[in-house]
Amino acid sequence: MQITALKKRLLRVFALAVIICCGVMFTGCGARLTVYDYNSGGSRYNEYELTIDTATVELLEQTAAVDSNGEKYTVESYFNALFASYGYELKSATRTSSEYTVSYVKRVSSASELDLIGAKQIFDTTYVGTPFIRTYTASAPNPFNGVREQYDNVDPYRSTSVLERIKNGAIARDEYGEWTSTFPSIYEAFPAINALNPDGLMLTYARTGSARMESSGDKSEIGGGAKYEFTRYFDRAETTVDFKYDRPVPYGWYLAAIAIGAAVLAVMRVALNEKEKKKPRLLDK
Repeated sequence: MQITALKKRLLRVFALAVIICCGVMFTGCGARLTVYDYNSGGSRYNEYELTIDTATVELLEQTAAVDSNGEKYTVESYFNALFASYGYELKSATRTSSEYTVSYVKRVSSASELDLIGAKQIFDTTYVGTPFIRTYTASAPNPFNGVREQYDNVDPYRSTSVLERIKNGAIARDEYGEWTSTFPSIYEAFPAINALNPDGLMLTYARTGSARMESSGDKSEIGGGAKYEFTRYFDRAETTVDFKYDRPVPYGWYLAAIAIGAAVLAVMRVALNEKEKKKPRLLDK
């Protein structure tokens, strides 16, 4: 009887542990990152919008490290410094009882940070249709494909890319040849983050375009166009960005117009000929 009771207690403890582990796994890290890629005034812009649950922000800041000024890091101060180091400007920041949201924006002259670390956005386009309308399907790799694998395999002695800076901090050799840190990694700044599951980070890639398209993402119409959002998690999944749209075939309509015009002329010619036949000739008179 005692052994049975012990087994039951052990099973309850085991079940509780499983529930706790599953809760951590499926709760994730309580954060979402959206990258907006758009054109405005003839220039290309990248905008990063980071949203973190307020409970997660408080958890991180409870164990925050001290910066060079003797002040404890906050989520706000850490990410402001991180994005500023790559030329991004603070666009907006709000904090409510439920979440903290901050946006950073930069005009991109060549390749963006996501272009450098993510999958290339090269669309493979095919079409089917008639001589008048073609239905195009354009597909490209999600730019976050491969990012998790790169993050897991970051060289511990590099801090150039965003992934390296987040994981290693800003590091360099001093005058004595020793490695020194001028900016902490996110794990050093907020030790509590080590207990969170990075798989739970939700990543969204957003593009703007014509509203007359279908896509594999979420669509919302804005100012005469539409925003298309493609969401995934920070894992090793290989996903795609897909669009579908119709386009008229100009030469098909031109040929149709010529054919219709020729048919109308032919009918008019026949009608005129018939009318001429019905007129009384001079000899008949």
